[in-house]
Amino acid sequence: MADYPTPYVFVYDVFLKDAVKHVQIAPYIKTWSRAEMSGKLYQLPTGLPVVVEEEPAGKVFGEVMTFEAMDEVMEIIDSQEGYRADAPQNSRLLREIREVTLTPGGEKVKALVYLLPKEKFNAKDMYAVHAHGGDWRKFVMMPRFDGYQH
Repeated sequence: MADYPTPYVFVYDVFLKDAVKHVQIAPYIKTWSRAEMSGKLYQLPTGLPVVVEEEPAGKVFGEVMTFEAMDEVMEIIDSQEGYRADAPQNSRLLREIREVTLTPGGEKVKALVYLLPKEKFNAKDMYAVHAHGGDWRKFVMMPRFDGYQH
């Protein structure tokens, strides 16, 4: 069994409650809370969001969960996020520890979160659209015009 530095996992994408992959982790959830963290949320042409730590940082809204069978859950999430524990430098997203704020209570916890390394990110080349407001669920449901804006 792997040893995780924190039991908390922050999600902002397909693992959110009601989102498409949530069912895969739902049976394992012990605790759940809305949460936010510092960062910038972008949506890629694939439809998937990524968080990049760049200035000026905004807020990214998501959910923090703790799980039974952490190993199994992390395997599911790692595979979706393209994280390779055996070779983090070859990962699509990195799994890092960041401070997140549980809302509405304001309690701060250290959580595992998947980030796109700043040096690997180029909004223009990747056709990434800044998800204003930092809430992917709201962003995907927003009507938007055709064409990218950077």
